[in-house]
Amino acid sequence: MLRQLLPISFPTAGYQLLLSLLILVFIAGFRIGVFAQDPTWKAREGLSVGSEAESYLRVLQLAGKVPLHPWTVRGFAPRALDGILPASAEHPWQARMDFTLEPPTGLDLGWIRPTLGLLSNSAYPFGENDGGIWAGRGLTALVEGGGFFRYGPLHLRLAPEASWSENGNFGLADNGYSGSAAYWDELHPETIDRPQRFGEEDYVRMGMGSSAVHLALPGISVGLSGAGQQWGPALHYPLLLGRNAGGFLHAFGQTDSPVNLWAIRFNARYIFGWPTRSDFPPLLLENGRRFITGAVVSLTPRGVDGLELGAARFIHSVPTQGGFRTRDVLRLFMGATDDSSKNRITENQLASVFFRWSFPKAGVEVYGEVVKDDFSRDLRHIIEEPDDMLGRVFGFQKVWARSDGRLAVLRAETVNALVHHSERFDRLRLGSSPLRLFYNGGVHQGHTHAGQLLSSPTAYGGFGWTVGGDLYHAQGRWTIDFSRALQSEFSAIDSGTDGPEMSDVIYALKLEAVQFRNGVEWKAAFTPSLNLNRNLVRENDVFNLTIGLSMGGLPW
Repeated sequence: MLRQLLPISFPTAGYQLLLSLLILVFIAGFRIGVFAQDPTWKAREGLSVGSEAESYLRVLQLAGKVPLHPWTVRGFAPRALDGILPASAEHPWQARMDFTLEPPTGLDLGWIRPTLGLLSNSAYPFGENDGGIWAGRGLTALVEGGGFFRYGPLHLRLAPEASWSENGNFGLADNGYSGSAAYWDELHPETIDRPQRFGEEDYVRMGMGSSAVHLALPGISVGLSGAGQQWGPALHYPLLLGRNAGGFLHAFGQTDSPVNLWAIRFNARYIFGWPTRSDFPPLLLENGRRFITGAVVSLTPRGVDGLELGAARFIHSVPTQGGFRTRDVLRLFMGATDDSSKNRITENQLASVFFRWSFPKAGVEVYGEVVKDDFSRDLRHIIEEPDDMLGRVFGFQKVWARSDGRLAVLRAETVNALVHHSERFDRLRLGSSPLRLFYNGGVHQGHTHAGQLLSSPTAYGGFGWTVGGDLYHAQGRWTIDFSRALQSEFSAIDSGTDGPEMSDVIYALKLEAVQFRNGVEWKAAFTPSLNLNRNLVRENDVFNLTIGLSMGGLPW
């Protein structure tokens, strides 16, 4: 019946399998009523970025139930959780999560409740900020699980993940290439590792998930991690570093709590890491493994409660002919170049500044961020065109604590990373496509990891907004989101100079529910979307239906 009512082309096997699993899992979950009474999350295991618990704690802060704490440097070190956990038990999920965080006496061991996720796209790949999975056409599955232990200052979270995607066939944008090269990025096919599709076969990816080891030292934590992280205040469109590509292996050092310098308090995080490339890298990919250095600092001025001001710097580099050098770890703190007259050819830098101002008494936060690529020719270029190669995001969130104990949330966010007007007429183009944010001229992998952007995909030369609402209640959460994303205005093979004649745009409506039952966190999402002028083909309008289901814990 659905096929008759809607113009949707479903990969038959994947769609039927998904529906079967949906039915079986929900029957099992809602009929079993006496087992698995443990909470769905324990503070002792650590807090992963983008988890349901983390999002909930940010809402509690605005509701005045969590102390004020900077929220723009994530993930949080385990010892930092003391400053962001609820001070009282008067909140909707008080029976669903264990917020106790007592220091370990001896060896403390525990299991991280496993997560199984299923997602199906009917017509084209659709997904954003969903971790390390590739949400291609057809069925996608994710499984994550593991355990943790604490011993004195040492905290280890071991939670690897594995994902599989059916990776069904769909119409690709014409990038001017054929064969396997047709899978390359449609905008800069030779110079960014961002495939439109990961080959013709099923796509399997193994990752470190939310695994990390922290060693607590006086005032700071150091360690090694493969977990996702997010810098800046954005909810939907992180500009510099977010969860879209999942985590990559990195060493880090970060403050555990704001350092009080009287006039200001500051939080900071420094990383040195190794993002990987996809199995379909561009032809001109550099030799040697890329490495990155980055740092983010968040400042809280004295006497201005709730205000966070911050900045971040992020450098992609390729080892020189002499190979990797120890001093490369400190690249972030050095001068601009080896040659004082120009930037290094084999590196690319990005920087951002941001703010977040929260008012718990009013239940409101406002925030914004600006990120800049370092492609500035000279001082005059900076003065004339400060918005060239620039992305910006602005948003707000309002929380109401209702008399029945529920929390209602209204939020909105917009991102703008459109190509600067001067780029629309061939000046500084690479071939015929205008240069856009996160394209790296000297590091041909671009701002990516494993073939996906480290930032929000919408910020790759696009524009978007999201308006949504949440209702938190004792049994879970209801969410509705409406969004628009301008994907592209330019084609890699269009040599015209008159600017865009049409736009590739997606409108989407997301309905999501989280249900806690017997210690299991169930999540279901239903997202119809309409892609107008898909692949910049006029009136090539394609409807896609995304169905998602995840289960955190075991229903037996």
